[in-house]
Amino acid sequence: MARSIAMPRPPEAVTAAVARYGPLVVLALAGIALIVAEFLTLREIVAVTVVPEGGRTTGGAHHGYAMGLIGLVSLPMSYGAVLGGSRPAAAALAVLGALGLAIAAIFDLPSLNETGLIGRTYDLAEANPGPGFWVEVIAAMMLLAGGLMLLRSRTVAAREESAARRSERRARREADAEAEPVTPER
Repeated sequence: MARSIAMPRPPEAVTAAVARYGPLVVLALAGIALIVAEFLTLREIVAVTVVPEGGRTTGGAHHGYAMGLIGLVSLPMSYGAVLGGSRPAAAALAVLGALGLAIAAIFDLPSLNETGLIGRTYDLAEANPGPGFWVEVIAAMMLLAGGLMLLRSRTVAAREESAARRSERRARREADAEAEPVTPER
């Protein structure tokens, strides 16, 4: 008799816990990543083989720690949207993610290839995006996508609850109408 090498199915409690807390973990990691990205290298200017003095720029120094603030605000919003089921918190997550992407596109992206004074001093200087840029873009996209998905799921759930309440009220009115005795008019 041949035995299956497939992994056993996880218990229902584990599956339920992953479904309940998984989005919170992902969104919290995205918020923490935005905070960490402020201290990572956003842009690095290399002159031949070395990075000269002032050739490394962090995200926080470039845009005034705005992404760190977005990441910090996203943490309680993540908790409220996932565990509290709050639609305004889910919408706030989507807005925070869009704001993070806008900051990356408006402030960071145009300056990634600028060599500035170092480029005028060294002919072979070139600027490249650092890991901080990519971390902040991916984290902001995760916040935007997660907020939109939570908002969509909460909206669908609210519509279903509203429809159930409506049908319950309708059934109760019909039952009350049938229970009332009809009095003949004289």
